Amino acid sequence: MLEARNVTKAFGSFTALRRLSLSFSPGEVTLLVGANGAGKSTLLKLLSGLLRPDSGEVVSSHKQVGFFSHHLFLYGRLSVRENLELFGAVRGIRDIDKYLGEMDLLDVASRPVSELSKGTQARVGIARALLGSPDLVVLDEPTSNLDERGTLLLLGAMKRVRRVSQDRAIFVVASHDLHRLTGVSSRAVVLSGGEVALDSGNGASAESIDTVLARYREVNR
Repeated sequence: MLEARNVTKAFGSFTALRRLSLSFSPGEVTLLVGANGAGKSTLLKLLSGLLRPDSGEVVSSHKQVGFFSHHLFLYGRLSVRENLELFGAVRGIRDIDKYLGEMDLLDVASRPVSELSKGTQARVGIARALLGSPDLVVLDEPTSNLDERGTLLLLGAMKRVRRVSQDRAIFVVASHDLHRLTGVSSRAVVLSGGEVALDSGNGASAESIDTVLARYREVNR
């Protein structure tokens, strides 16, 4: 179960989310879109437990959450391998090489994270987020620093998590990169002003993902 119920979250005088309600189903890959300031990152942090709402509630039954954002939660002075070993220990994972290979990081495994390019650091952050088999994966702009190769590695890692979870894991992905992520998404949700403006998964009368995104592009072109 993953559900936001009438959630409101403000930062000072700015209200990021306004009585927002969304539920997510097992196996669903939700593409979360919206203009800057629409509330996407705030919602992701609430869903992952990094923030608490001012009112309303987030209900989650997930035991392991994989979270990726612009803040990579990595230690710059530690090597790539040491970072993954540290986070892997929390989840009881010892076979780190498998995850280094999954994101093509074996060649840089001994280098400090601070010496790597932004794209390579992003791949380390993704590897950290997807260690093991999290049953909830929350990704905030995961492709923003990735080239085509990096994006393919990300999609492969997502596929592995879905396979291991027997297609029960929930993915919520906020991105402006509609071209590369629409194809792997089963649902599209558009936020505007902290509220749900469009939702391809909302009820029997819901529009298709392509229709929802076409309407979003038309308003934001």
